[in-house]
Amino acid sequence: MDRGSILLRRYLCRRLSEYYAQPADKVVGSVGVGIGTGSFIRQGISFSSLINEWHWKYTYKRIYNEQRGMWLTPVEIFYPYYSNILANFVNESMTTTTSLTNLSNAHHDKEGAFEIVELGGGRGTNAIALLNHLSECHPKSYERLQCYTIFDTSKTLHEYQTTVLKQSQHAEKVKLVNTDMIDIAEGKSMFLTPSDTPTAVIAMELLDNLPHDKIGRCIETGDILQAIVVPSDDATSNILADNVIDTSIRYNEQFAPMNDPLLQNILSIAPSLYTPNIRPRWVPTVAIGILMKLFECRPNFSVALADFDWLPPSDSSTWTAAQSAVAAADGDPLVTDMEGNDHECYLTSPPNALCDILFPTDFGRLANFVDQYMAQPTIAHPSSYTTLTMKQRDFLSRYGPAEVEKTKVWTGYSPMINDFGNCSVLVTTQG
Repeated sequence: MDRGSILLRRYLCRRLSEYYAQPADKVVGSVGVGIGTGSFIRQGISFSSLINEWHWKYTYKRIYNEQRGMWLTPVEIFYPYYSNILANFVNESMTTTTSLTNLSNAHHDKEGAFEIVELGGGRGTNAIALLNHLSECHPKSYERLQCYTIFDTSKTLHEYQTTVLKQSQHAEKVKLVNTDMIDIAEGKSMFLTPSDTPTAVIAMELLDNLPHDKIGRCIETGDILQAIVVPSDDATSNILADNVIDTSIRYNEQFAPMNDPLLQNILSIAPSLYTPNIRPRWVPTVAIGILMKLFECRPNFSVALADFDWLPPSDSSTWTAAQSAVAAADGDPLVTDMEGNDHECYLTSPPNALCDILFPTDFGRLANFVDQYMAQPTIAHPSSYTTLTMKQRDFLSRYGPAEVEKTKVWTGYSPMINDFGNCSVLVTTQG
């Protein structure tokens, strides 16, 4: 690629970085959150005071309209119950993993010790609630917890997390790292130090915002091509200048011979999963790159990654482009600006518009990739582990039936279980 072009995932990374550089409360919303002197003040929704499904939806709409952020995640909506369930998952998976690790390593320095890694920590809400529940309901696990590390790309969210978590009673266990996820995936940024310490990795609605690549196939040669972004013919721009995308210039998508090491590695490991057929295909390169780094650094791992397995089509009534500037592909993202308007693609938003770019995750393919990666003879991995995908409601019911009960309204309807039907969880555990 010449200096006038950029690999698609790096273009998307810069657009998303601009979006997440906004003040924390403009992006991730909350329900009744405040930061008090030396404490984290939080008042969740009183589900037991709601009558039925209609009453819940009315309340939810009102809360959504009142909060400042662009999005409300399940962690925020169902505080603290959703995070309590994640704490139960961590406790169960790490109890099993540490037991197996101690049995296989008689000289383990710190028996039962483990770490938690959260990718994309939002406002720190999940970390606070998870650690609270762990300390109150699983005190032995809390005592064995060496470190809770949050990796976050957004500087503003990182600063908010620092304010919240460093005022909490868990401050000594928390480590906060502001680094770009794409740099971790590409090996340009330090992730985790190599260790046999059991490590639980969680991420809630992170996969949808991780930059993807698009690959296609040359009709004439059959070769796999990678998508790049270039300025239009009538524009002159150094697209690499100052790590900032000049959105006043129109760009085009093109396909070029594949030479990206990360893409080449992914396709060499699991060629049947992401090789395009007739249509181009999106590849979750950053998500896969991070998982590969995790498996290399921490062979005693457990993983729970929750996100959208399906997204609704864009609202074409708000499109501003007369013709698409990109090739349609399997797994196309939803592109939405801060006014709530959808755009046809990531290249047709108005100049200087800050846009969220959300990808649906094919959890079946992602789980299959994990299994194929771990099957390589050169990869160290546990003697017994399970990788599966679960609908989010099944994951929540499996690890927190008591917490689910607390989210039910009078009629027995639980929005935490009955809503968000387009969400799944990738789960990998040992034993």
